[in-house]
Amino acid sequence: MLYKQVMQELKNRIDSDEFAIGDTLPTEKALVEQYSVSRITIRKAIEELVKLGLVEKRQGAGTTIIGKTMVGSMLELKSTSEYFTDTSSSLEYKIIEFAFIDADDDLAKILQIERGEKVYFIRRFKLINGVPSVYEDSYMPMAMYPKMNVMSLEGSKYAYLENELGFEIDGAFQDFEAILPTQHMCETLEVEKNKPLMCISSVGILTDGRVFEYTRIVSKPETMSYKHYLKRCK
Repeated sequence: MLYKQVMQELKNRIDSDEFAIGDTLPTEKALVEQYSVSRITIRKAIEELVKLGLVEKRQGAGTTIIGKTMVGSMLELKSTSEYFTDTSSSLEYKIIEFAFIDADDDLAKILQIERGEKVYFIRRFKLINGVPSVYEDSYMPMAMYPKMNVMSLEGSKYAYLENELGFEIDGAFQDFEAILPTQHMCETLEVEKNKPLMCISSVGILTDGRVFEYTRIVSKPETMSYKHYLKRCK
């Protein structure tokens, strides 16, 4: 659809250095002239940007930029919150489920524990600029976290592990794939069931070699993306 093409072009401009948080987009009249489309097309494109939490329409003040797409790097392991230190975007965590489960064969193998050992299961999602953007399932061995509770996970997991528990994180093995969302993902992230989403399976490793978590992170590409520069060897 034409309005989605215009929305994507405007989104790219917002994410570039052309605009800063707090700037105002050109007027509808100016955008109509720039893209040679109807005013209705421009309005629909802006409505999509509003849904993504990138702009806000203010009475008498035009359309103001309130966020940018969060871009993560594949070269360094960071928590979501650490990517926000250089932006004016907002991040909020919502915990959906916090439970104790028994590790089955597959989970025990990943976490390097015995089958049947107790594991924390945490399901939460993250709102970027007020928009549900990341759906996250985490599995963490109970034996490693004697004081774990819901309050511990209402912020960055890495900050809790490093600052509160004194763990030293070495890195993570990560696999990327495109998946179709489950019904609950559709409801939580407000996406259609036939819309592919990016899924990262991450196995976190401490400096002493222990596995501290297994997490599946599903995100909407419109609000969070990953970029990587590949150096050609000669």
